[in-house]
Parts: sequence; structure tokens; C-alpha cells
Amino acid sequence: MPVKVNQRKCPAQEQICRAIPACPNGAVRYEVDEDAPLGGKIVIDEQRCNECGACVQACCGQAIEYS
Repeated sequence: MPVKVNQRKCPAQEQICRAIPACPNGAVRYEVDEDAPLGGKIVIDEQRCNECGACVQACCGQAIEYS
């Protein structure tokens, strides 16, 4: 089951995002997005994600969830 980021719950701060270093495959990353409320967002690379759930467990805002 793929994971997704609920952008409404996500604080979108690269420096505090625990899901980025928690991912063993480097599938979670911060992406600059001028249209996003905070100037960026956390995204999941579906090609690299193996759905292990490490990011779901590590996410501080419970914003990463199985879809």
C-alpha cells in the first residue's frame, strides 16, 4: 500500500523532518515549492519507496500515511 504526505498536516520543515533520515531508501525528501504555504513540501519518491513504513512511524505530524 503506497504512502502519501497529507500536506495539510505536514510542517514541511527540512531541518526538523524526522522522516527524511528515517527512510532507508532515501525516498523522502524536501522539495522547494513557492506555491506551498511554507515555501516547500515533503515528498515521497514512489520509485524508491518500498513501503517499509519507517517514514510513517518517524513523521512528527502524523502527516505521512498509507493511502
